[in-house]
Amino acid sequence: MPYCQRCGTQLEENARFCHKCGTHVVIYSLSTKPQYQSSKTSAPLRPIHKDPLIVVVIGLVVILLTAAIVVTFVAAPLEPWDSNVTLVDNSPNVRTLNLNFDTNIGAVSIITLKAGIANNLLINVQVNGSRGLLGNINDPFITTFDNQTIGDTLTVNSRVEVKNSYNTRANVAVQIYVNPDLELNLNVSSITGRVSFSADKPATIQNLKLKATTGEVEANLQGNITLIGDISLQTTTGAVNFRMYENTISGNRTINLKSTTGSINMDITQTKTLDSNLNVNADATTGSVNLELIIDGSVSAKIISDKPSFGNIETNLKNFSGNDTLLHSNNYPAIFNIDFHNRVTTGSINIGAAYQTTTFPS
Repeated sequence: MPYCQRCGTQLEENARFCHKCGTHVVIYSLSTKPQYQSSKTSAPLRPIHKDPLIVVVIGLVVILLTAAIVVTFVAAPLEPWDSNVTLVDNSPNVRTLNLNFDTNIGAVSIITLKAGIANNLLINVQVNGSRGLLGNINDPFITTFDNQTIGDTLTVNSRVEVKNSYNTRANVAVQIYVNPDLELNLNVSSITGRVSFSADKPATIQNLKLKATTGEVEANLQGNITLIGDISLQTTTGAVNFRMYENTISGNRTINLKSTTGSINMDITQTKTLDSNLNVNADATTGSVNLELIIDGSVSAKIISDKPSFGNIETNLKNFSGNDTLLHSNNYPAIFNIDFHNRVTTGSINIGAAYQTTTFPS
C-alpha cells in the first residue's frame, strides 16, 4: 500500500492525492531506470556489403580463385598417350646424305649404324605424355619427312613438333641411324633437349652442325673418322662436349664450339700424322672452357687463351712452353698443326696438354 510522503498517512492503492493533507502522490517503480540521451548524434554504421573497397577486394579474390580452379582443371592430365613412328629411306645408289632435322622438344641421338641392308637413313621417334582437358588425344604431335634423291645425293628434311598444349607433359626421344658408308652432311637441332652424335665406326663427315637452345650438345668422333668439312656445336644454355680420337683431317678444317651459359669440354687425342691444319675455337660467355689434349709424333699444337674478364686460367702441361695465354708444344711449329683459341668472359679456362714423348721429330 502507498503512504503519503508528507504526513505518512496510508493511502488507497490508486489514490492520486492524500485524503488527509492533500499532497500529490508520487509513485516510484523499482523497474524504472532513468533514461539518458547523448548530446552527440552518432552516424549510422555502413553495412559491409555496401563498402566499395571491400566489394572490390572480395570480387578480386573470387576471380583469382575461379581462375586458379579453371587452370588446374584444364591443365590436369586426364589421359596418357604414346606413339612410335619410324621413317626410312632406302633409295639406291646413294653416296652423299644431306640431313636437316629439327624438333621443338626432345633428345636427339645420331648414330653411325647401317640399320637394315639397304637403308641409308632410319629415324625412330618415340613420344609419350598425357593430354589435358583441351587436348586432342588423336593429334599430340606432327612428324614430317621429305626425301629426295638427285644423282647420288640424298637430301632429307624432317621435323618433329609437339603441340604447345602438350609440351610440359611430353617426353620425346629420337634415334637417327645414318649409314657410315655415305658421306655425311648433318644439320640437327632441338629447341629444348639434348643433341648428340656418336661415330664409332669408320665414316666420312662432310659437315656436322648440332644445335640446342636449352640442352647439351655432344659429338664423339672415334673409329677412324675422316673429316672433310667443318664442325659446329652450339647451345644457348647447356654444355658442349667434343671428343676426337685419332682421326683423319682432310684439308684445313675448323671446329667451332660455343655456349652462352655453360661449359665447353674438349678431349682430343691425335698422335698420328695429320694431313692438314685444324683450328678449334671454344667460346663460352659465362661458364668454363676445359681442354684435355694429347699429341705426339709430328703433330704440334698452339693454345691461345683470352684472359677472362672475371676468372682465371689454370694449366697442367707436359713438354709445352709459354705463358697461360699463349702455349705451344715444344715441337711447334710442325708441318701440320692444331691451333686452339679459347675465350671466356666470366668463368675459367682449364688446360691439360701433353706432348707424349721427349724426342721431337726433326
